Amino acid sequence: MTVYIQTPFDNLPQEGCRAMRYWNMAEAFASRGHDVVLFVSSFNHGTKEQRRFDDSLKIEIDSPKFKVYRHSPAIKIVVLNTLKYKRNISFRRILSHLVYARSFYATAEKLIAQKTISQPSLVISAVPTLTAALQCRRLALKTNAKTVSDIQDAWPEAFYRVLPKKIRFLSSLLFLPMRLVAKALYNSSDLVSGVSSSYKHLTGRDDFILARLGISVPPFSQERRASSQRISRLVYAGSLGLGYSLETVIDALKKDLSLTLDIAGEGEKKDSLIRYAKKCGVQDRVRFHGWLGQEAYFSLLSSCDAGVIPMSDESMVALPNKLFDYLNSSIPVIASLHGECERILLEENLGAVYDEKSPESFMKAVERLRKNPPERISLPPTLRADFIYPEFAREVEEALSRKFGQ
Repeated sequence: MTVYIQTPFDNLPQEGCRAMRYWNMAEAFASRGHDVVLFVSSFNHGTKEQRRFDDSLKIEIDSPKFKVYRHSPAIKIVVLNTLKYKRNISFRRILSHLVYARSFYATAEKLIAQKTISQPSLVISAVPTLTAALQCRRLALKTNAKTVSDIQDAWPEAFYRVLPKKIRFLSSLLFLPMRLVAKALYNSSDLVSGVSSSYKHLTGRDDFILARLGISVPPFSQERRASSQRISRLVYAGSLGLGYSLETVIDALKKDLSLTLDIAGEGEKKDSLIRYAKKCGVQDRVRFHGWLGQEAYFSLLSSCDAGVIPMSDESMVALPNKLFDYLNSSIPVIASLHGECERILLEENLGAVYDEKSPESFMKAVERLRKNPPERISLPPTLRADFIYPEFAREVEEALSRKFGQ
């Protein structure tokens, strides 16, 4: 069958980045004999720049509104030209999402009519965004395809904490229209999947398919980490957005002069974090690297002593990508996420948990790792991409067969 996969946010290996969820998913379906068309935005959400690909992709169509690349006999990539935005929380981003969603439907329709791509049998949509997922559902209805809505982040719940505290109690009411849209999407999808079991209650679906995030880059040396009790060089990898409390980590540097912090990423808070580090007198121990290519990125992670996840439970992010990057680099994790992230770290003895806004709590987590370092840091097999995504493809096939006799 022909499988469409739609994702505006994921990086692609052809950009010099590691393979992420939907690329791994595309390869898993292709390995099972299916043709795959991967739809992505031309705008890279992480770097806030237009995507640039290496020479491994063969361009088939270069038009003002989209480009079609051939990766292999089984996989095509359709890049939809999309508006830029600088801030993650902005009207410009909302407009960009709307343009992308409409472009997805119009472009897919056009390419099907031109016989550039085959009509889909299955359409898998990343959630977020809701607008693009709805357009996937619209296309599926027109082409008689089945749909899978795959939840990476819970929208609109992830937006609740960005509201001013004085009106946060109104969040359920203010975001009611989005909640109704999300509920309608989950109800109308043939299947719903997600990266965390905590998302199941949002969908109200008994047939929810759990497919955690996974990573496909081979792990770095574990022996060196197994014998190390030194926790001094910390690293944060990811967006420097409003949802990350890096100030708490910088405050902790004031309490322990042996601590340093490497930051690999960019975002709207970068300038304010530079000022905050200077205000705290620790600017010489906070290093900003910007976005790094895959080799430099994993080289940095593996050279550090612990990775930091300074996120709030209110973000509704259960298992962020950076968790897997840290573990795959054989470094323990210090996280302020509880729930599923906490369970994995504590049950597998892979790190420690702290309170998001408390430097004192952060330092206690550091001390716990110093006194009781993990014997071995590695991704559990069930969190590896080579297990997760082939299993996901198989589960989807079997679920559709049970439900529709296909």
